Amino acid sequence: MKITLTKIFAMSLWCLYFIGTSSAYTKELSVVTSIKPIHSLVSRVMGDLGEPQLLIEGGVTPHIFRMKPSDFRKVVNADVLFYVSPKFETFLKSTSLTSSSSLNVIAFAEQDGIKLYPYRTSKIWFTEGELDDEHLRSEMDLHIWLDPSNTRRIVNIIEETLSQLDPANTLTFMQNASLLIKELYEQEELIRELLRPLRESAMIVYHDAFQYYEKAFSLKSFGAIQLKSDETPSVKHLTALKKIAAERNVTCVLAIPGTHPRIAMAVMGDTTAGYGIVDHLGQYLDPGPESYFQLMFEITQSILDCQEKDDAFMFGAN
Repeated sequence: MKITLTKIFAMSLWCLYFIGTSSAYTKELSVVTSIKPIHSLVSRVMGDLGEPQLLIEGGVTPHIFRMKPSDFRKVVNADVLFYVSPKFETFLKSTSLTSSSSLNVIAFAEQDGIKLYPYRTSKIWFTEGELDDEHLRSEMDLHIWLDPSNTRRIVNIIEETLSQLDPANTLTFMQNASLLIKELYEQEELIRELLRPLRESAMIVYHDAFQYYEKAFSLKSFGAIQLKSDETPSVKHLTALKKIAAERNVTCVLAIPGTHPRIAMAVMGDTTAGYGIVDHLGQYLDPGPESYFQLMFEITQSILDCQEKDDAFMFGAN
Protein backbone atom coordinates (compact mmCIF):
# COMPACT_ATOMS: atom_id res chain seq x y z
CA MET A 1 0.00 0.00 0.00
CA LYS A 2 1.36 3.38 -0.98
CA ILE A 3 1.54 5.88 1.88
CA THR A 4 1.65 9.50 0.84
CA LEU A 5 3.31 12.34 2.71
CA THR A 6 -0.15 13.74 3.38
CA LYS A 7 -1.21 10.54 5.15
CA ILE A 8 2.01 10.48 7.17
CA PHE A 9 1.42 14.07 8.24
CA ALA A 10 -2.17 13.28 9.22
CA MET A 11 -1.10 10.23 11.23
CA SER A 12 1.54 12.31 13.02
CA LEU A 13 -1.07 14.89 14.00
CA TRP A 14 -3.35 12.11 15.30
CA CYS A 15 -0.52 10.64 17.40
CA LEU A 16 0.32 14.03 18.86
CA TYR A 17 -3.35 14.58 19.69
CA PHE A 18 -3.61 11.15 21.34
CA ILE A 19 -0.48 11.69 23.44
CA GLY A 20 -1.64 15.13 24.49
CA THR A 21 -5.09 13.84 25.42
CA SER A 22 -3.66 10.95 27.46
CA SER A 23 -1.31 13.16 29.44
CA ALA A 24 -4.16 15.55 30.17
CA TYR A 25 -5.87 12.73 32.01
CA THR A 26 -2.68 11.76 33.89
CA LYS A 27 -2.85 14.36 36.62
CA GLU A 28 -1.00 14.47 39.92
CA LEU A 29 -2.97 12.93 42.74
CA SER A 30 -4.42 15.34 45.28
CA VAL A 31 -3.81 13.81 48.70
CA VAL A 32 -4.81 15.20 52.11
CA THR A 33 -3.56 13.96 55.48
CA SER A 34 -4.66 14.82 58.99
CA ILE A 35 -1.69 14.73 61.39
CA LYS A 36 2.06 15.07 60.88
CA PRO A 37 3.04 11.40 61.45
CA ILE A 38 0.60 10.31 58.74
CA HIS A 39 1.68 13.17 56.46
CA SER A 40 5.29 12.06 56.78
CA LEU A 41 4.57 8.45 55.81
CA VAL A 42 2.41 9.47 52.84
CA SER A 43 5.13 11.89 51.70
CA ARG A 44 7.66 9.07 51.64
CA VAL A 45 5.43 6.73 49.62
CA MET A 46 4.51 9.46 47.12
CA GLY A 47 8.12 10.54 46.70
CA ASP A 48 8.61 12.82 43.68
CA LEU A 49 5.10 12.13 42.40
CA GLY A 50 3.46 14.79 44.55
CA GLU A 51 3.25 16.35 47.98
CA PRO A 52 0.34 15.58 50.32
CA GLN A 53 -1.44 18.42 52.04
CA LEU A 54 -1.53 18.59 55.84
CA LEU A 55 -4.64 19.70 57.74
CA ILE A 56 -3.32 20.05 61.32
CA GLU A 57 -0.25 22.25 61.37
CA GLY A 58 1.65 24.01 64.15
CA GLY A 59 1.16 23.12 67.80
CA VAL A 60 -2.56 22.31 67.51
CA THR A 61 -3.91 18.91 68.56
CA PRO A 62 -6.71 17.01 66.74
CA HIS A 63 -8.95 17.49 69.78
CA ILE A 64 -9.08 21.30 69.45
CA PHE A 65 -8.52 21.72 65.70
CA ARG A 66 -11.29 23.46 63.77
CA MET A 67 -11.48 23.38 60.00
CA LYS A 68 -11.31 26.66 58.09
CA PRO A 69 -12.96 27.16 54.67
CA SER A 70 -9.56 26.56 53.06
CA ASP A 71 -9.35 23.19 54.86
CA PHE A 72 -12.77 22.21 53.58
CA ARG A 73 -11.65 23.05 50.04
CA LYS A 74 -8.54 20.90 50.46
CA VAL A 75 -10.61 17.88 51.38
CA VAL A 76 -13.43 18.47 48.88
CA ASN A 77 -10.98 18.72 45.98
CA ALA A 78 -8.85 15.78 47.07
CA ASP A 79 -8.67 12.32 45.54
CA VAL A 80 -8.00 10.70 48.90
CA LEU A 81 -7.99 11.59 52.59
CA PHE A 82 -5.72 9.67 54.99
CA TYR A 83 -6.44 9.94 58.72
CA VAL A 84 -6.59 7.86 61.90
CA SER A 85 -10.25 7.68 62.88
CA PRO A 86 -13.31 9.94 63.17
CA LYS A 87 -13.04 9.26 66.91
CA PHE A 88 -9.54 10.72 66.90
CA GLU A 89 -9.84 13.54 64.35
CA THR A 90 -13.22 14.53 65.78
CA PHE A 91 -13.42 17.60 63.54
CA LEU A 92 -14.06 15.23 60.62
CA LYS A 93 -16.78 13.32 62.45
CA SER A 94 -19.05 16.36 62.51
CA THR A 95 -18.82 16.93 58.75
CA SER A 96 -20.19 15.09 55.74
CA LEU A 97 -16.82 15.19 53.99
CA THR A 98 -15.86 11.62 54.78
CA SER A 99 -19.14 10.29 53.33
CA SER A 100 -18.64 11.97 49.94
CA SER A 101 -18.93 9.46 47.10
CA SER A 102 -16.17 11.19 45.11
CA LEU A 103 -13.61 11.16 47.95
CA ASN A 104 -11.59 8.10 48.87
CA VAL A 105 -11.42 8.04 52.66
CA ILE A 106 -8.90 5.89 54.50
CA ALA A 107 -9.27 5.73 58.29
CA PHE A 108 -6.29 3.61 59.32
CA ALA A 109 -7.73 2.47 62.65
CA GLU A 110 -10.57 0.79 60.74
CA GLN A 111 -8.34 -1.18 58.36
CA ASP A 112 -7.46 -4.87 58.56
CA GLY A 113 -4.12 -5.65 60.13
CA ILE A 114 -3.99 -2.65 62.46
CA LYS A 115 -3.35 -3.60 66.09
CA LEU A 116 -5.74 -1.87 68.52
CA TYR A 117 -5.60 -1.68 72.31
CA PRO A 118 -8.46 -0.56 74.57
CA TYR A 119 -7.91 2.59 76.59
CA ARG A 120 -6.63 2.04 80.10
CA THR A 121 -9.59 3.55 81.91
CA SER A 122 -8.29 3.12 85.43
CA LYS A 123 -5.81 5.84 86.45
CA ILE A 124 -3.59 3.20 88.03
CA TRP A 125 -2.88 -0.06 86.25
CA PHE A 126 -0.72 -3.16 86.85
CA THR A 127 -1.26 -2.76 90.61
CA GLU A 128 -1.22 -6.52 91.01
CA GLY A 129 0.22 -7.40 87.62
CA GLU A 130 -3.19 -7.74 85.98
CA LEU A 131 -5.71 -5.38 84.44
CA ASP A 132 -8.93 -4.79 86.32
CA ASP A 133 -12.41 -5.01 84.83
CA GLU A 134 -12.49 -1.28 84.05
CA HIS A 135 -10.08 -1.88 81.19
CA LEU A 136 -12.40 -4.28 79.42
CA ARG A 137 -14.42 -1.93 77.27
CA SER A 138 -14.86 -1.28 73.58
CA GLU A 139 -13.38 2.22 73.30
CA MET A 140 -9.99 1.98 71.64
CA ASP A 141 -6.78 3.88 72.16
CA LEU A 142 -6.04 5.44 68.76
CA HIS A 143 -2.37 6.43 69.06
CA ILE A 144 -1.69 3.60 66.60
CA TRP A 145 1.31 5.16 64.83
CA LEU A 146 3.49 4.72 67.95
CA ASP A 147 3.66 0.95 67.35
CA PRO A 148 6.18 0.18 64.57
CA SER A 149 4.20 -2.84 63.37
CA ASN A 150 1.16 -0.62 62.88
CA THR A 151 3.30 1.93 61.08
CA ARG A 152 4.49 -0.66 58.57
CA ARG A 153 0.91 -1.77 57.96
CA ILE A 154 -0.08 1.90 57.45
CA VAL A 155 2.66 2.22 54.82
CA ASN A 156 1.27 -0.82 52.98
CA ILE A 157 -2.24 0.63 53.05
CA ILE A 158 -0.95 3.95 51.69
CA GLU A 159 0.88 2.16 48.85
CA GLU A 160 -2.14 0.01 47.97
CA THR A 161 -4.48 3.02 47.95
CA LEU A 162 -2.22 5.23 45.84
CA SER A 163 -1.57 2.39 43.39
CA GLN A 164 -5.30 1.88 42.89
CA LEU A 165 -5.82 5.59 42.24
CA ASP A 166 -2.75 5.98 40.02
CA PRO A 167 -1.95 2.58 38.45
CA ALA A 168 0.63 4.07 36.08
CA ASN A 169 2.90 4.83 39.04
CA THR A 170 2.34 1.61 40.98
CA LEU A 171 5.98 0.53 40.62
CA THR A 172 7.25 3.81 42.08
CA PHE A 173 4.83 3.62 45.02
CA MET A 174 5.86 0.02 45.69
CA GLN A 175 9.57 0.84 45.56
CA ASN A 176 9.16 3.85 47.87
CA ALA A 177 7.07 1.83 50.34
CA SER A 178 9.56 -1.06 50.32
CA LEU A 179 12.48 1.25 51.09
CA LEU A 180 10.48 3.01 53.81
CA ILE A 181 9.54 -0.27 55.51
CA LYS A 182 13.20 -1.35 55.45
CA GLU A 183 14.20 1.92 57.18
CA LEU A 184 11.38 1.53 59.72
CA TYR A 185 12.67 -1.94 60.64
CA GLU A 186 16.16 -0.54 61.08
CA GLN A 187 14.93 2.30 63.29
CA GLU A 188 12.86 -0.09 65.42
CA GLU A 189 15.87 -2.30 66.07
CA LEU A 190 18.03 0.69 67.02
CA ILE A 191 15.40 2.05 69.42
CA ARG A 192 14.91 -1.42 70.92
CA GLU A 193 18.63 -1.64 71.71
CA LEU A 194 18.71 1.87 73.19
CA LEU A 195 15.76 1.15 75.48
CA ARG A 196 16.75 -2.39 76.47
CA PRO A 197 18.42 -1.22 79.75
CA LEU A 198 15.16 0.50 80.79
CA ARG A 199 12.88 -2.53 80.62
CA GLU A 200 12.87 -2.93 84.38
CA SER A 201 12.47 0.81 85.01
CA ALA A 202 9.08 2.14 86.06
CA MET A 203 7.33 5.25 84.74
CA ILE A 204 4.25 7.30 85.49
CA VAL A 205 2.69 9.16 82.57
CA TYR A 206 0.96 12.50 82.81
CA HIS A 207 -1.55 11.57 80.09
CA ASP A 208 -1.96 8.01 78.81
CA ALA A 209 -0.82 8.51 75.22
CA PHE A 210 2.14 6.12 75.07
CA GLN A 211 0.57 2.67 75.45
CA TYR A 212 1.50 1.52 71.92
CA TYR A 213 5.07 2.70 72.29
CA GLU A 214 5.41 1.11 75.74
CA LYS A 215 4.19 -2.29 74.59
CA ALA A 216 6.19 -2.23 71.37
CA PHE A 217 9.45 -1.61 73.25
CA SER A 218 8.70 -3.54 76.48
CA LEU A 219 8.55 -0.50 78.78
CA LYS A 220 6.44 -0.23 81.96
CA SER A 221 4.25 2.54 83.31
CA PHE A 222 2.11 2.19 86.42
CA GLY A 223 -0.47 4.93 86.08
CA ALA A 224 -1.52 8.31 84.70
CA ILE A 225 -1.91 11.65 86.43
CA GLN A 226 -4.95 12.33 84.24
CA LEU A 227 -6.90 10.31 81.68
CA LYS A 228 -8.48 13.28 79.91
CA SER A 229 -6.74 16.49 78.95
CA ASP A 230 -9.39 18.63 80.68
CA GLU A 231 -9.39 16.57 83.86
CA THR A 232 -8.11 17.91 87.19
CA PRO A 233 -6.56 15.10 89.26
CA SER A 234 -7.82 14.77 92.83
CA VAL A 235 -5.58 15.03 95.88
CA LYS A 236 -6.47 11.40 96.70
CA HIS A 237 -5.29 10.22 93.29
CA LEU A 238 -2.04 12.21 93.45
CA THR A 239 -1.37 10.77 96.90
CA ALA A 240 -1.86 7.24 95.53
CA LEU A 241 0.53 7.95 92.65
CA LYS A 242 3.09 9.44 95.02
CA LYS A 243 2.97 6.23 97.08
CA ILE A 244 3.44 4.13 93.92
CA ALA A 245 6.34 6.33 92.82
CA ALA A 246 8.12 5.59 96.07
CA GLU A 247 7.23 1.88 96.34
CA ARG A 248 7.93 1.00 92.70
CA ASN A 249 11.04 3.15 92.44
CA VAL A 250 9.58 5.17 89.59
CA THR A 251 12.40 6.71 87.57
CA CYS A 252 10.45 8.96 85.20
CA VAL A 253 7.26 11.01 84.98
CA LEU A 254 6.49 11.40 81.29
CA ALA A 255 4.38 14.35 80.14
CA ILE A 256 3.02 15.71 76.86
CA PRO A 257 3.30 19.33 75.62
CA GLY A 258 1.06 21.77 77.49
CA THR A 259 1.00 19.93 80.83
CA HIS A 260 2.19 21.67 83.98
CA PRO A 261 5.24 20.22 85.76
CA ARG A 262 4.01 21.40 89.18
CA ILE A 263 1.57 18.48 89.52
CA ALA A 264 4.23 16.03 88.35
CA MET A 265 6.62 17.40 90.97
CA ALA A 266 4.03 16.61 93.65
CA VAL A 267 3.87 13.00 92.43
CA MET A 268 7.65 12.64 92.28
CA GLY A 269 7.94 13.83 95.89
CA ASP A 270 11.30 12.95 97.42
CA THR A 271 12.15 10.41 94.73
CA THR A 272 14.93 10.93 92.19
CA ALA A 273 12.53 10.44 89.28
CA GLY A 274 13.13 12.59 86.23
CA TYR A 275 10.56 14.64 84.33
CA GLY A 276 10.34 14.47 80.55
CA ILE A 277 8.09 15.94 77.87
CA VAL A 278 7.25 13.83 74.83
CA ASP A 279 5.69 15.32 71.71
CA HIS A 280 3.82 12.18 70.62
CA LEU A 281 2.04 13.99 67.76
CA GLY A 282 5.13 15.72 66.41
CA GLN A 283 3.34 19.03 66.94
CA TYR A 284 6.55 21.04 66.99
CA LEU A 285 8.36 19.23 64.19
CA ASP A 286 8.55 20.59 60.68
CA PRO A 287 6.28 18.47 58.45
CA GLY A 288 8.03 16.43 55.81
CA PRO A 289 9.06 12.96 54.66
CA GLU A 290 11.57 12.44 57.50
CA SER A 291 9.52 13.80 60.40
CA TYR A 292 8.14 10.37 61.41
CA PHE A 293 11.68 9.11 62.03
CA GLN A 294 12.50 12.29 63.90
CA LEU A 295 9.35 11.88 66.01
CA MET A 296 10.24 8.34 67.10
CA PHE A 297 13.84 9.25 67.86
CA GLU A 298 12.82 12.30 69.89
CA ILE A 299 10.36 10.24 71.96
CA THR A 300 13.16 7.76 72.65
CA GLN A 301 15.64 10.47 73.56
CA SER A 302 13.13 12.11 75.92
CA ILE A 303 12.61 8.82 77.75
CA LEU A 304 16.35 8.21 78.01
CA ASP A 305 16.94 11.72 79.34
CA CYS A 306 14.02 11.44 81.77
CA GLN A 307 15.53 8.36 83.40
CA GLU A 308 18.57 10.40 84.45
CA LYS A 309 20.87 7.51 83.65
CA ASP A 310 24.56 8.18 83.34
CA ASP A 311 24.70 5.98 80.28
CA ALA A 312 21.94 7.82 78.41
CA PHE A 313 23.41 9.39 75.33
CA MET A 314 22.34 11.63 72.49
CA PHE A 315 21.75 10.45 68.99
CA GLY A 316 20.60 12.23 65.85
CA ALA A 317 17.29 12.02 64.03
CA ASN A 318 17.26 10.07 60.79
